Formats: sequence, structure tokens, C-alpha cells
Amino acid sequence: MNKKPNILLLVLDTQRAERMSLYGYHKNTTPVIDSLAATSTVFDWAIAPGQWTIPSHSSMFTGLYPTVHQTNQSYTSLPEGTPTLAELLQQDGYETVGFCNNPLVGVFENGLKRGFNQFYNYGATFPDVPRMGKDKGFRKVQRVLTDGLLKKISTPIERQFGRSPLLLKLATMPLFVPLWTRVISFKGNTTQSLQDITDYLRYHHNTFPEQPLFMFVNMMETHLPYFPPPKIMDRWVPYLKRDRAAREFLRTFNTQSYRWMAPVTEPLADWQHQVLVDTYDAEMAYQDRLLRKVFRYLKRSGQLDNTMVVVVSDHGESHGEHNFMGHAFSIYNELVRVPLVIHYPEMYPKDKRVTHNVSTRRVFHAILEAAGVEHKAYGHTVQELSLTRSAEGPEQEPADEYVVSEAYPPLNFINVMEMSNPGAIDRFRVRMMRRAIYEGNSKLMTVDDRADEFFDVSADPLEANNLLDNPSGYENSILQMENKIEDFATLMEAHRSGTVSGERIDYSDNPELLERLRGLGYIE
Repeated sequence: MNKKPNILLLVLDTQRAERMSLYGYHKNTTPVIDSLAATSTVFDWAIAPGQWTIPSHSSMFTGLYPTVHQTNQSYTSLPEGTPTLAELLQQDGYETVGFCNNPLVGVFENGLKRGFNQFYNYGATFPDVPRMGKDKGFRKVQRVLTDGLLKKISTPIERQFGRSPLLLKLATMPLFVPLWTRVISFKGNTTQSLQDITDYLRYHHNTFPEQPLFMFVNMMETHLPYFPPPKIMDRWVPYLKRDRAAREFLRTFNTQSYRWMAPVTEPLADWQHQVLVDTYDAEMAYQDRLLRKVFRYLKRSGQLDNTMVVVVSDHGESHGEHNFMGHAFSIYNELVRVPLVIHYPEMYPKDKRVTHNVSTRRVFHAILEAAGVEHKAYGHTVQELSLTRSAEGPEQEPADEYVVSEAYPPLNFINVMEMSNPGAIDRFRVRMMRRAIYEGNSKLMTVDDRADEFFDVSADPLEANNLLDNPSGYENSILQMENKIEDFATLMEAHRSGTVSGERIDYSDNPELLERLRGLGYIE
């Protein structure tokens, strides 16, 4: 057995936790993950630090909150001085490989690919293809296209969609959506990528059995647009065959990509909402079924005994709840409460449920601890923030640990709104920064640093009753959480000042921040 475990990080992009049977959903949507969870530690209230792909992945890859790592737009990049998970594991002797279906991670130059020996991107015009031995047949053709001139031409163009509001606006036009969603493979190819993952696990095990492997995988089935295979659709959305209105709504919605990100100015009818819910469930069930082959191979080959498997999501999805669609601007539970399962019995108990709140940025620390990699940042070691402490109980958590989600508005989306629906910008306050802090059963949300909503998420998991409107009995909790989220913002802003250099920070030019940090006890 390897002294260091292999590590498999599976990111279920756009996966809502409460829609999984693992978390009590009334449909059996995730039986394969449920089976893995039976011998794993399951986190019931894992909170994503960001509301969309880039900031959330950046947090899992660095262990930092979005305010600190600063990678909150499609055109920003991780600071060079900030080490990534893959870089630290690579330096420790790990073979680091990425299989990614999301072009925001795989195509854009944002630093998320730093530290990977190989990074295969399936969400592109000409996807990358793993090389495992001699290429034959269709694989050889794919390799020629990937390594050739067409790839060199297409990649810079694809990257421009993260920088140009005009290109993004053109891409949202219904005429062009089928082109980039189907022909150019915006969602990648989950089926092919998971087959390649299984093949790569076999190849690495047979070829480099002594070298530990870190494998990052991003899957996009539950991201819009929704078009699961016909057999899956027939099982999960059987009425679609006979209901012409439902079919036409889904077909149209799948081409209206602007609606996937914008606030809901015209609420969906109940039956329309149900079509989206059922089709989303179909995509989830299909993806779960595809994972069976990966887990089966790990178990049958004996590798599961020395493999840490982390199943997590970067964020969820809104289907019109709270007047938001997609995952651009809000931080309600349907968006930031995500699944988190860790299978590694050597460090994480089997059949264990962690019921208190944890941040998924700590996936970074959990993986490094399992790999035996030492790392310290902003006063905390890997061991102090590893999720093994969470598994031991809430009383073992660091006293200064906050569970926060930060929603920096994606400016490119706002630029598209300015061209399409400018009135919604002020109406839904989409330019304003949002934060949510969780403590016990309480959740406080701020907009532009002002308390905006407060929920008891145990009694009100759908967040329908804003207790700020009638705070009787919650006054002390609200006041304490307002102070804590203010302290959090102050501390993260201070950390951000030193992210790039990693040196001791001089606060002399900011007396207000200096005084605030003294008051918090972080400096003398």
C-alpha cells in the first residue's frame, strides 16, 4: 500500500444538496453516491464560499475565501504568490491530473490549472484527450485536432467570452445558444470524461503504482441547458412525450441562456417550474449512474482502500426561487448549501453525519492533511482547518472559524443585463455585494454590508420567512451575527492586502483598519 493515498476530488458542478436522496429528497436521485456515503463521512450543512464556478473553485483550490484570493470574475486570475492545491501536491511528489467539463475552469486563464501535470478539458470546441499508450482510431483523430492548428485558433477565441460583454451578449442570443451548448460542447462530455477517468486510473495503477495520484474531476450534467438522454428523460419526465406545452417550454428555455442568469422579472408558472425541477433531477440521476463505473473500478481493483474520495459541489442552482434563476447573484440555500462526502476511513469515520455548518474551502485543508503536506496561511495550519476536526464535533472547530458565503456580482453578466434588461439591475440590486454567515441554525444575509435577511434555517429551510421583519426572540442572535460578519469582512480585507506578497502587512496607511484589527485581537 502507498504511504500516501491517491486522492480523487469529484466536483458535481451546479448540484443542489437538498435535491439528492442522500440529503432526504423524496426521489431516489443519487443511489450511487448514497452507496459511497454509507461508508463515508457526510456533511449535512456544507456551505460553498462563492455562488458560482470561478470563486468557489478558487476557494477549494487555495483554502481562502473569495475576498482573499480575489478571483471573482471571469477575467481575473489567482495571484502568483498564492499556492494551489495541485501545486502543493505536485511539489510533494503527486502526479496531478485534471478532467474538466467546465470551460470556466478548463479554458479561461485564471490560474486554476496551475500545478497540474496534465489537464484535460472537455468543454471546448476541440476537447483535450488523455494519452494512455498508443492512440488508435477515433482517439488518434481527436489527438490530431487537439494538438493541431484548429485548437490553437479556437482556444484564444473561447477565452475572449470571459472578457468581452459584446461576445457574451451575442452568445446569449437564442440563435447561437445551440451552437455553443451542443456543437462546441459547453457542458463537456460527462460520459466520455468518466470513461477516461476509469481508464486513467487503470493506466496509472498499472504503470506508476508507487506514485500517488491526485485527480480533479468536474462534471456538468446538472448545469443548464438540460438535455439528458431520451431513456433517462422518459423515466424521470414521462409526461414530456405527451405534453406538447411542456416540451416546447423546455426547448425554448434551453435556448434562452440570458434567462439562466438573470433575475426573474416574470415568474414561472407552477407547471414550468416543475418541468425544470424534473429535468434537473433527470440530469442528476444520469450523472450519478455514470459514476458507478468509477467507484466499481476503484473497489474491484483494491484501490479504494488507499484512495481518498471527496464528492462536493461548487454551488447549487436557483429555479426561480426567491425571484432568481441560475447562480449569479443570490446566496440562498438552494445556491450555497452543497453536498460534501469524504470517503477515507483511515481519517473519516464510516456512516458519520456532521450536522453543523462547515465551509467547503476546507476541502483544501482536508486533502493536504490526508496527503501529509504541511502548509500554513494566515495563522492556521492544515491540521487546524482540516475537516477531520469537524468530524470530531463542533466543539473541536477553531474558535475563530467563520462559515460564510460571498457573492461578488459577475460583472460580465451585469454588462449583458445593461444591454437586455437594465431596469432589473437596480430592482434586484445585482451590483451589490452579498454575504451570508451561518451559525448554528441561524443565517444572516447582508447586501452592501447591511443586514438584509435573517433566517432560522432549521425551522425554515426554504428561507421563506425573513425574521428581520419580526425579530422578536432573535434580537440578540441578529446583533451578534451582525458583529461577526463585520469582523469577518474586516479580517478578510486585511488578508487580501497581503495575498500577493505573502509578507507581513503594513497597515500604517489605513488607521481605521489598524484599529479594527487591534480590537479583534489579531495584531498588537
